[in-house]
Amino acid sequence: MLIRFVIENFRSYGQETEFNMLPSSNVRRNEWHVYSDSPGAPVLRTAVIYGANGAGKSCLIKAIGRLKNMVRYGCLPITASSDANRYNGTKDPVTLEMEFKTEKGQYSYGVSYRGNVCVEEWLYATKRTARCIFERKLNPSTGKTTIKLLPTRKEDAKNKLLVKLLEENLLKDNELLLSKQDVVKNAEMTDAYMWIMVKLHVIYPETHSTSIFDNRYSDPEFKEQSENLISALDLGINELTLKDEDLETFKMSIAEWPELVRDVDRIVRRMSKRADDERETLLTTGTFTISIRKEGDKYFVRRVKSVHRVKDKDYDFELKEESDGTQRIFDFLPVVHEMRDETDTYIIDELDRSLHPTLVRALVKRIVTDKNMKGQLIFTTHDAGLLDGKIFRNDEIWFAEKDRETQSTNLYTLDQFKPRADLDIEKGYLNGRFGAIPFLAKLNELNWE
Repeated sequence: MLIRFVIENFRSYGQETEFNMLPSSNVRRNEWHVYSDSPGAPVLRTAVIYGANGAGKSCLIKAIGRLKNMVRYGCLPITASSDANRYNGTKDPVTLEMEFKTEKGQYSYGVSYRGNVCVEEWLYATKRTARCIFERKLNPSTGKTTIKLLPTRKEDAKNKLLVKLLEENLLKDNELLLSKQDVVKNAEMTDAYMWIMVKLHVIYPETHSTSIFDNRYSDPEFKEQSENLISALDLGINELTLKDEDLETFKMSIAEWPELVRDVDRIVRRMSKRADDERETLLTTGTFTISIRKEGDKYFVRRVKSVHRVKDKDYDFELKEESDGTQRIFDFLPVVHEMRDETDTYIIDELDRSLHPTLVRALVKRIVTDKNMKGQLIFTTHDAGLLDGKIFRNDEIWFAEKDRETQSTNLYTLDQFKPRADLDIEKGYLNGRFGAIPFLAKLNELNWE
């Protein structure tokens, strides 16, 4: 689970800024919101982030997603050269660091980069006292990278040789050492790498997960739970059906739309060149949303359809025919299901996008108040209706506000204001008591005539 994320010189974040999931000693309410039974630091199970448009909420989510994707692809993307805060100057490096705990350990992993060059990278075990697993630094005068691996006595000679190979040949300036955990063969590196890859999920407003099309809908328990949740949210859907067909059969069914056939063929060609672990792709058109997956040398198409029952007669609809809000709910179904069973961390930007406030409140309350939930949920929103002390603790409510002079984002929690237990938090926020709202004084000065 995520413990903290530190960000510096990334887009709207100028100075070093920390977001964390550490419980405050001032808060006694809802103590079961704190996961303290697993090894390592106690962490909060949820956090909600508020702020005006352009304050830096989404920027925080993008920074976390940036670090995850760099680990995933093993290198800095080309667009990393535009990450630096422009008010600080592009000469200062961008630094992203996260501390998290897995089932086996607790780690702090960070990267500092300038343009498309990795300046520093480090991984520490932090369960008790900080212990270096590896460090790499770029010498600015020589332009060469030095690497420090923590070896055991038995593997000392082997590590020295590996370090030399990494410094001279194997590790490029834009590549990450953590992503070469299969080369280093260090158990702690692998543990940290797998948590970032498998247990950390970043969901953007435009993200559509292929997981709604996977074999989970073949699982009666998942299908039943999903249908029960959809029914409880009053979406007008009675049942979900899963339809599989081979690629050629599907292409024949859409033969009247040659441009869609070309889109499918283009995706298949791209998938054929991918690594074996990337076997599924989502295709969204104006007519339907499908997943295309590869099994061996064959390709299959999968569609999830919604069934609406009117006067005892069933009508099938493509997901694309449902409202944007309903489609957004479909993206969250696996999240709700997995949070109950797995200790994954889900970070969602604009959770309330296209959703009615009443529906958002019901969905969030369903997750937050379930004491059996094992996962961790962090999200941004503009829905002030969720500012309720009966749902969140004061240390779970965060605000993002941009300094008007430096244009740099600051992060702080509601707990810093030490509000009374009976305070109407929503009213206080909308009245500007906690900051992090738009400054609209100049709007009244506009001459609309």
